[in-house]
Amino acid sequence: MSDQDILNLMHIPSEQLTDLVGYSVQYASNYFVVNDNIATIRFMSKGESGYIVPHSLELGKRPKGAIFYINKNDNNVIKTQKESSDKKKRRRLGKPKGWNDLLKPNIKKAIKFFHRGHLIAYSLGGDEELHGHPNKALKSLFIQTAWSNMGKDVKKKGFENQFSQWHFEEKVVKELKKSSVCMASHPIYRNKADVIPIGVHLQAVTKERSLFNVFLPNIDPNIVIDYKKCTFKPKK
Repeated sequence: MSDQDILNLMHIPSEQLTDLVGYSVQYASNYFVVNDNIATIRFMSKGESGYIVPHSLELGKRPKGAIFYINKNDNNVIKTQKESSDKKKRRRLGKPKGWNDLLKPNIKKAIKFFHRGHLIAYSLGGDEELHGHPNKALKSLFIQTAWSNMGKDVKKKGFENQFSQWHFEEKVVKELKKSSVCMASHPIYRNKADVIPIGVHLQAVTKERSLFNVFLPNIDPNIVIDYKKCTFKPKK
């Protein structure tokens, strides 16, 4: 897809995207490089894995973001969690804001295009410190397209998004074999009225270097999303 195609699906001009992210953006392939791919977060360590800054909520009950430290020595725990994450029956996900509105017209169709995305991947321990929390879904989950989350193109085989959030999370997994990682994830909303973010600003650093600084569009090439009303329709 071209950068203009993606901007049109997010309903914003390139200048507005720069303002919302807060740094210069440059289109790559289905995603945008932020600040020349140099992360702006500072590496912060902790005695054991967990949130440096807990998931936070805005007044509209939208997840605002999280910064997460992952210790390289937790590789086995991460691997186990990743394997169990594939067995969805073991996972009881909550409902992020707007989820019921999205599913009302056609549940089967909606769940083909949308996931309950995690700010920090479940497989990386993203829910670790939220077990039993009554607002877990609001703090941890947001409405994310399958295309943005896992790269899945519902209608066209061979047109998968190779640079989905999963792609960048795998970079973190590989880096953890040798270094601890600090990761930040912030949903980007066009305005205060929108419930669904237009994308995710994702960053990761080690103590020695920046891994990436990217903006991942929360779109699907086959549909047009109303980010405020939590509805969608086929793209003409």
